[in-house]
Amino acid sequence: MKKDAIPTPLLPFTSDEESALVERLAGMDGAALGHYVECAQQALRNNALEPSWRPRVEIGLKHAEAAVIKEAQAAALALEAASRAAAAAPAPGKAKKEEAGTAS
Repeated sequence: MKKDAIPTPLLPFTSDEESALVERLAGMDGAALGHYVECAQQALRNNALEPSWRPRVEIGLKHAEAAVIKEAQAAALALEAASRAAAAAPAPGKAKKEEAGTAS
């Protein structure tokens, strides 16, 4: 009878691996980041998660949550800039009336 293979513990992230993870997360869109966060949270709640994987999942979750916050802030700034630009631009009707008034 074959014995079950005991997996070797997973080593912690190296700085290169962590940097690569951060870059990969930065390239994801909001929906993909949300899905990543959900999966990481679910994995951490799972009692069957190999203990040596837990630190890696926690680090990935931390970076993913930071990326979600950064993306939300960028979206808010873009929305604010667009609303400022719309408020600063004259209405199309007013611009035509002013041009017609100066042409006479």
